[in-house]
Amino acid sequence: MSEIRNYEDFTRTTRRKFLRNSVAAVGGLVTAGIAVPVVGYFISPALKKADTEWVAIATVNDIPKDTPTPVDYVVRANDGWTTVEVRKACWAVTKDGEDFTVFDPRCTHLGCAYHWDEGKKLFLCPCHNAVFDIDGKVVSGPPPRALDRFETKIVGNKLFIGKSSRPG
Repeated sequence: MSEIRNYEDFTRTTRRKFLRNSVAAVGGLVTAGIAVPVVGYFISPALKKADTEWVAIATVNDIPKDTPTPVDYVVRANDGWTTVEVRKACWAVTKDGEDFTVFDPRCTHLGCAYHWDEGKKLFLCPCHNAVFDIDGKVVSGPPPRALDRFETKIVGNKLFIGKSSRPG
């Protein structure tokens, strides 16, 4: 082992030491500047709240009993500094005027739009001959499951929908 001859040699900063320490410090700052946003990007979804955003789609009196009704509604979402409005649709059904079922308007087979056939009292998807009953259950055709539904709630006389979910 070499001994330190005097305290002055130990504490003296050479040009080489200064440059090495400066490069290491700048490299550490650049690494931290890149790592913090990257880590934040991957962690941020876990920190977001999972509240359901409820959207008013109709008044309770607008939906006749035992007749599926197509309902168009507007969803507003903030996109940066602007508010974007997106027009969407769904099918609302009630048997008693108090409990409502609201279906996603896409067939569960390949996502095609279906329609209500009043004469047959069935939802029909023309793309691949899928057939659903008024409760959204598969009657025939290739769909793997019943129609997807929205969460519903009634406030006053307004019908609100939340997130879409698979039945069952």
